[in-house]
Amino acid sequence: MPSTSDLVLAPLVRKLEHWHPLDEAERRALLSLPHSTRDLAANQFVVWDGDRPQHTCLLVSGFAIRHKLAGNGGRQIMSIHMKGDLVDLQNSLLGSADHNVQMITAGTMALIPVQAIREIAFEFPAIGMAMWYETLVEASIFREWILNVGRRDAFTAIAHLLCEFALRMEVAELGEPVNY
Repeated sequence: MPSTSDLVLAPLVRKLEHWHPLDEAERRALLSLPHSTRDLAANQFVVWDGDRPQHTCLLVSGFAIRHKLAGNGGRQIMSIHMKGDLVDLQNSLLGSADHNVQMITAGTMALIPVQAIREIAFEFPAIGMAMWYETLVEASIFREWILNVGRRDAFTAIAHLLCEFALRMEVAELGEPVNY
């Protein structure tokens, strides 16, 4: 029977296994990562631009957005995050956030120490590879968002967003599978 702690980090294991196969020892290592949980309210910030994060944040429940603020106070949303997403994995290596992450619904985050993320990525190469894939896929999705904002008409941009959202919700096990 999995422990409560295992259940908290289970979405991370599922997400990383989507990108790269993991063996039992790698899954156990991920599930045993040190972490604490934090319940967050809608609109609460998780990461502030300029932060030097001490934790990598795994979204356990709820939805969050990554965004930047413009000089005029406007906000540009760059991505939407859901269960199983490491919302600031790149900060584990970069050491400083260049964007904000904010909840759009109430939810829960698992806070994993940055040092633990670095150690597991190097101790278990398959986990490191899965994390690398995760950041590359996230970057690819970001490029599509840039194209949506800059060059696609509104109908095409919304269609693309809805397709992305449906597929990502299926991967996160947040809905029924879609038959395409």
